[in-house]
Amino acid sequence: MNITRENTGDLTATVRIEILKQDYEEKVIKQLKDFQHKANIPGFRPGKVPVGLVRKMYGKAIVADEVNKIISDSLAQYIQDEKLEVLGNPLPNGEKNHDYTFDAEQDFEFYFDMGMAPEIGLNLSAVQPVSRYVITVDDIMLDNYITDMRKRYGNSIHPETAGEEDMISGEIVETGPDGEIIENGTKKNVFINISQLKKEDTKKRFTGLKKEDKVVLTPDFFEDSEEVVKVLGIKEEVANKEGISFALTVNDIYHTDPANLDAEFFGKVYPGTEISNEEQFREQVRKDASASFSGETDKLFYHHVTDALLHEIPIQLPDLFLKRWLTEHKESKLTPEEVEKQYGSFTESMKWQLIENKLIREHNIRVEEAEIRDYIKSYFLRQIPMNSEDPEAEKRFDSLVDTVMKNNEQVQKINDELYTGKLLEVFKTNLPVEEKEISYEEFITLASAKHDHDHEHMHHHEHDHEHDQDHKHEH
Repeated sequence: MNITRENTGDLTATVRIEILKQDYEEKVIKQLKDFQHKANIPGFRPGKVPVGLVRKMYGKAIVADEVNKIISDSLAQYIQDEKLEVLGNPLPNGEKNHDYTFDAEQDFEFYFDMGMAPEIGLNLSAVQPVSRYVITVDDIMLDNYITDMRKRYGNSIHPETAGEEDMISGEIVETGPDGEIIENGTKKNVFINISQLKKEDTKKRFTGLKKEDKVVLTPDFFEDSEEVVKVLGIKEEVANKEGISFALTVNDIYHTDPANLDAEFFGKVYPGTEISNEEQFREQVRKDASASFSGETDKLFYHHVTDALLHEIPIQLPDLFLKRWLTEHKESKLTPEEVEKQYGSFTESMKWQLIENKLIREHNIRVEEAEIRDYIKSYFLRQIPMNSEDPEAEKRFDSLVDTVMKNNEQVQKINDELYTGKLLEVFKTNLPVEEKEISYEEFITLASAKHDHDHEHMHHHEHDHEHDQDHKHEH
């Protein structure tokens, strides 16, 4: 067998594969003998079918199958040996290929067209500065954060009557239009935070309630069925019943006196620090609140980097080949008209994949299985803190991790997220970054505009990372 390559353009080539009879003859004979032993043909005892009859009946298909295997294996091996970065898949050359019938064993030659990835010049330090936003926390937002903290660390009491900032606990039972309790209807304990109710008149109806008071909750208490589901914790189909109502019996009332802004409170929120006054405390809360938005700002920064690199790095693609591949590729199932319409979005995604692959190679970015396992374990630890004194706790968490690792789709998502995180660090370290302080409202406007732009232009790509140690990228 011989393989040769002829360049047909800057980024295209045609590969000629010559397959000689001796390349497949031995395997064909073995297959024929296997068929001879297994064939069940009327008039012949099992295993006694003449080999000539077997060849006549199955020889054509066997030869074709063996030749196709050689083509597939040899093409893949050739691409690997020559270190070719191929775009799409090799396509049969319709003009040069013969229409073989495989009726007789003979020598064959096949031609395949290939599109090649271009060389990319990638100098991150030469890219125009990319904006990275830092969300500033204004005084109103800061006050809201501190109010929540004071409630969280406050002193809980049980007043006789409910105020607008209080929570009511009680039992609800489903009733019909006549007020009668519905047999086998919804019955459950609920906690209702009065301040979180949407309608002002509803807040006033709850204000002043006492223990053992009874109230009939009707749909007009709530803005919509969505609020009914959220506040009462019932199923959507129950909330949407015609004429639905609930009898509420108040069991208890909870009121939280906010914690004082003193050293004791500061120590509870930030143990081990030397915060001694309100000014220091507010500054620390402001920093933490701003940092809490880093996930959102990093995501927008990543998108801005993507746009900048795609805009500033010239990448030429073998367009005619790729359009042909999209049309002929059995998985895409696109018409030539659809290819023309979607080609801009497709090439943008492919160009980013090429840039991403080069960055991964140049910066030796890898995601090991141990990192994925640590990520999963950390997630569970945030949900269920592990008791370090329990000798079986580690085994239980490892078992949970093992279960998630069997879900290939979930593992791939985590793998992609870890790759993105490592690429993000490369960008922060190597790109000229221009930090800008903006308010949260301004950030939301920017992020929404970016999302709408991407949606309009169908700008999306999927990471093509494998999570094993010998990962490679295929297009």
